Amino acid sequence: MNSSVIIFPGSNCDRDMAVALKKFGFKNKMVWHNDTELPKSDLVVLPGGFSYGDYLRCGSMASKSKIIDSVTKFAKSGGLLLGICNGFQILTETELLPGVLLKNKYSKFICKNVFVKINNSENKYFKNIKKIF
Repeated sequence: MNSSVIIFPGSNCDRDMAVALKKFGFKNKMVWHNDTELPKSDLVVLPGGFSYGDYLRCGSMASKSKIIDSVTKFAKSGGLLLGICNGFQILTETELLPGVLLKNKYSKFICKNVFVKINNSENKYFKNIKKIF
């Protein structure tokens, strides 16, 4: 399978993601945010780190990058996207995911486990996961 990792200014997990994808057998390409075309990909990853200073709405700046048009077309054609950390913010700012992100109540860093529930196990990410709820 082919993957692409998008590199934004300040990203620091992009290389780690490339190593992880390679370990799982992906042929990965690193794509600079100012490029306009994605290579042939089965998965596109928007990594986190400190892209655009790691501020709330850094995804707004990233959403204006030249590569985002190709990422949007890829997603709308059924391609798999993975947004990690600030990459998740980018997905919301580009409206590839619904909703908005808000500051937490106390404007402080919070580190805790958050448990999520899979509501739709029919999609490509979760179709092989057994329901335990």
